[in-house]
This record gives sequence, C-alpha cells and structure tokens, in this order.
Amino acid sequence: MKPALRKIKSKVPVLKDMVTGHHYHQAKQAISALEGRGEDWAREVRALRLEIQRIREYQKWIPMNYPTPKVVAEQAKAAAKFAYRPLISIVVPVYNTKVEYLEACLDSVLGQSYDNWQLCIVDDKSPSPETIECLRRYAKDNAKISLEFSKENGHISVTSNKAVALAKGEFVALLDHDDVLWPNALFEVVSLLQTHRDADFVYSDEDKIDGEGLVHFDPFFKPNWSPHLLECINYITHLSVIRTELVKSVGGFEKMLVGAQDWDLFLRISEKTNKIYHVPTILYSWRAHEQSTARSIETKDYAVKSQEEALLAHFERTKQSLRELSSPTVSGPWFPKFEVTGNPLVSIVIPTKDKVDYLERCVSTVFEKSTYHHFEVVIVDTGSKEPATEAYYEKLRSLYSKDQLRIVSFPKQPFNYSDACNYGAKKAKGKFLLMLNNDTEVITGEWIEDMLGYAQQSKVGAVGVKLLYPNKQIQHAGVAVGIASVEPVAGHLGIFTDYSHNDYLTRLYTDTVRDISAVTAACLMVSADKFEEVGGFDPIFRVTFNDVDLCLKIGKAGYNNIYLPYVELFHHESVSVGRVSGDRDMTELIASAKLIRKKWKQRIDHDPYYNPNFYILSSNFGLNVHPDPRELKKLKKTWPEQE
Repeated sequence: MKPALRKIKSKVPVLKDMVTGHHYHQAKQAISALEGRGEDWAREVRALRLEIQRIREYQKWIPMNYPTPKVVAEQAKAAAKFAYRPLISIVVPVYNTKVEYLEACLDSVLGQSYDNWQLCIVDDKSPSPETIECLRRYAKDNAKISLEFSKENGHISVTSNKAVALAKGEFVALLDHDDVLWPNALFEVVSLLQTHRDADFVYSDEDKIDGEGLVHFDPFFKPNWSPHLLECINYITHLSVIRTELVKSVGGFEKMLVGAQDWDLFLRISEKTNKIYHVPTILYSWRAHEQSTARSIETKDYAVKSQEEALLAHFERTKQSLRELSSPTVSGPWFPKFEVTGNPLVSIVIPTKDKVDYLERCVSTVFEKSTYHHFEVVIVDTGSKEPATEAYYEKLRSLYSKDQLRIVSFPKQPFNYSDACNYGAKKAKGKFLLMLNNDTEVITGEWIEDMLGYAQQSKVGAVGVKLLYPNKQIQHAGVAVGIASVEPVAGHLGIFTDYSHNDYLTRLYTDTVRDISAVTAACLMVSADKFEEVGGFDPIFRVTFNDVDLCLKIGKAGYNNIYLPYVELFHHESVSVGRVSGDRDMTELIASAKLIRKKWKQRIDHDPYYNPNFYILSSNFGLNVHPDPRELKKLKKTWPEQE
C-alpha cells in the first residue's frame, strides 16, 4: 500500500470514534480535508464516507429496536401465554474470562423476557480465582444454573460438549463467555417456534460491542437460510438455537477443529436438516477485544486452518468434487470451485443489433480468454442494418467453424429480448445455456468452468457473476427483489460501489458466494433442461424484468439461484437497447413493473435473501431508519431501471 493510503487508513479508527461519539461535524470536516488528492485517495474517501454512513445509520437503528424495560415486561407477559414453551438450555463454555465480561454475559441471560431457560456452564479449568468465584456466586441458590468445573483443560470443543451434556432443554442456545444476549433474544426465537414447530435450527442477526460494552457497531443483518453462503463463510455464527437431540446425533463439537468448531457443527447439521429458520433482527452482541475473533480472525490464525479442514470434510461428506478451495484474504471468505462433470457443451447466446465495436470486444474476449473450450457462440441478430455489422459477421464466419459460432437471424419487431433469447436457446445445442449481453467483456479466464461447477448441481438453478463498470465500480452483485424504487421491483446489489474499497457490510454481500433471488441475464448460466422446465423467458416482459421473472420461476420450481463473486466481467450496460432515461419507453417500464409486481407480489415483498432491516430505496444495504417512501407522496425522484 502506498504511504499516502496508509495515512488515510490510519485515520479510520479516529473518524469512527468521532461518529460513534456523535461528533458528526468534525468527522465530515476531517473527511473533506482528504479529498482532491487523486483517484486512489478518492476511492478511499468514498469507502470511508460509506463506512461512516453505516455507523450513523446503526446509531439510529439501535434506539428504534433495542427493547426498552417496558417492552421487556410486555414480552414477559406474552411469553407466559405461549402455547408452546420449550426449555432452552443456554450453553456457555468458560475459560479465564474477565469478571466484568462474564458478569455482563450472565446478567444478559438473567434478564431474558422469556423465562423457561436453563444455563449450562462448564469452566475449562480456569486459573483465575476471580473467574471461579464469579461463577460460584451466580450459581449459588439458582436452580436454573447448572455449573460444572473441569478437572483438566480440554479447550473449547470438549468444554462445549460437556455443557451440552448438562442440557435438559429441547433446544440448546450457544453463548460465548464474553458476549451478551439482547433481552428479547429467547422471546423472539420462541415466538418463531409458535408458528414453526418443525424448526430444528434458528439463528438471528448480530452485532459487536466494544470491550466496555458501551458502543454497538458492525451489525450483520443476514439473509434467510442460505446453504451455499454457509459453504463460503460462517454467516450464521450468533445467536444459534439448535434442537438438542440433533446436536448430539451429529456428535457435537469436533475437538480437532478449534476455531471453526461452530461452523463445522452448522455444516454437519445442515447435512441432516433444512428446517433452518432466521429471526431477522439483532439478538446477540459479540464482544470485540484484543483476543477475540470478533476483532479479527487474524488474532486466532489457527482458526483459518480449522475452517479449511471443516469445509473440506463437508464437501467430502456431501460428495461434492472440488477443483479448488481458496480464500483471497486471511479472514476469508472461502471460495469453493467444483469439478466439471464430463465435458458438456455450453451454448453462449448473445442477442445483438449493430454496435459492432461492443460485440467484437465481447466475442473476442470469449474466445481469447476462456480456458474452458467446449462451447459454442450463438449470435442472435435482431435486425442489424449497418454494413459494418455484416462485414464483421463475414469475418467471424471465416475465423470459426459452425460448431464454434453461428449467427442466426431474428428480426422480429419491435425488439423483444425475451423472444430473442428463447430463439437462441432453441437454436443452441448445448446442455447448458449461458445468456450473455453483447456489451460485456470477459475478465476471468475460468468463468465458464466456474459457473458450470454450480450450474451442473441438481439443486442449483441460475448462476450469475460479478459485473463491473469500466471504472471498476460494481454494476451487479446479484439482484434483490422489492427494493430500489418507490414502487419496488428489483435492484442490483452493490451498484456503484467501488470494486476493492468497500465497507465490511458491502463485502459480506458482494464478495461471497450466495443464494440469491435473481441474477441479471447480462451473464446468466442455467441448464437447458431447467430453462425449458420453467418455460424460458416470458415474452410479456419485452425488455425489462425478464431475467427477474425467469429467476423467480426457477426459484419457485425448487432450485437455488447462485451469485459468484470471483467470476468477473465488465459490463458497458444496455448500449444496444438503450436506457430508461433515454431510448426506452418509460410507459412500458412502468407497465412492466406493475405486471411483475402483480405476478410475484408476495415474493417481491419478501425477499428471503435481503434482510428486511435494509432500506427499501437502497441497493447498497442502507438501514431502514428512514420514512417508508411509499408514505411520502411528494417524493418525485425517478429511479433508473437496473438490468
């Protein structure tokens, strides 16, 4: 890193302290002083502004959502009337914990608004007499606390298993000895269980607190159950509440995977059940101090090796053949890449009309950069008229055989993207279809085999990738439905954020392999059989929302759509078709938006992979601390379509 950029990085903690201390004006002035020093600085400043915005929003979110004493009292009354009141055994392995941390942890259990709990504590032979005295003090005369002292130090997994053995409850909840539960934690979990008695596993959102427990920061608002995301990062972490017999049936915590024992347990449980539910609010605060993983996984470097071993064991048990398992940074995420079964033909379908410069760049990078060679290119010409286009077609015919590249004519007017793609799919010979815009440019050489590794899996539907603008800002990191406009339909996640200078929350969503509602058809792979099964693109969506509709149909058919962050292409976006603000008919756009909302209203209003605490007008994970825009009748802003 350049010295100048190291300097700006060094300012981040100071600026965060300013914001969390509500000294917004001083922080703004400090950031402004860093501007005007070149593009490298500009990217850092943009990332810094975004991170400061995150902090400010979360400081507003907490008082809107943290339960007041009045709310806790009301919950206690409601909990007493629950038809289903399972005993929840809270498992706490302890080792040499600072007394102030331990007291805060135990007090957070005692203060729960749901009262049917058992606290199972096992001390791992702590040398600290203060820790021992604290535990004895809390356990004295409290029948709800089961306390055991180990005769020898066995480390976290062994100690956790001993605590699970003490559990009498139908469910166990996992709590670290220096963390805290929010007062409503168990209440919210049991509230969910009232309507989901089949649940085997319930998890919540979480945040972090500083060593003093005064400042909340780094909220992680999670998606609903996402099996492929769990194979990339341990996104579940805390709070986790699991059926006790299920924990015991898979063998509990693996003692050889210290530092990744929770993730390993979650993976093994996910192999036994898919009855996994999410409470979309923060119920758990992870304490960040010098020795905690909450501050940085680099403080526990042994955890990285354990993570890799846990993932490799999972893929072996599930009989998934890995080509590669790598992590771009010390702290993750992990990127699984799967072997391609056989040598299937991939048909790359490219609708186009003139704009030869764009098409030539697209086709040339496909042939020159692709390391998987068993593909054909099917160019669907939708009515080109320029002589340069025909000249380029002749050049292509001379360069490539018909098995490598074919040009089919589809001059139907008016232009209908859905019809053009469906026609290309009919002409394609491949077992897999790769829909590709003519204004894209391949960056990642292994893009085809990386996408194939997922698309060939029986439970996977559409596979999409990370698309970048030429300036390397993100154009597409998956699609969420129900966001980005006053009458929300869909939005590209991470749009206009910098490629490598994002805040932690953006990275969690844009730099991980994820289950997702939809991906753009600018670069989308799906098996030909699954494409045909759902009826392909619906021509009623002539230009816009056709990819969203296709992906929602694929999801409804029972398949998971996947976003791959490590496959990258440039996207010059809609150069052949035009943009909403210019060439396209806004009337048609509005009509299409109404149509898709009518068709998919329930699904669009509840995207399982985009947390409801995110703001409806945000594609970039802003928090819902603003007025609902649908209530603001004077709001005039027009939001461009994102295709």
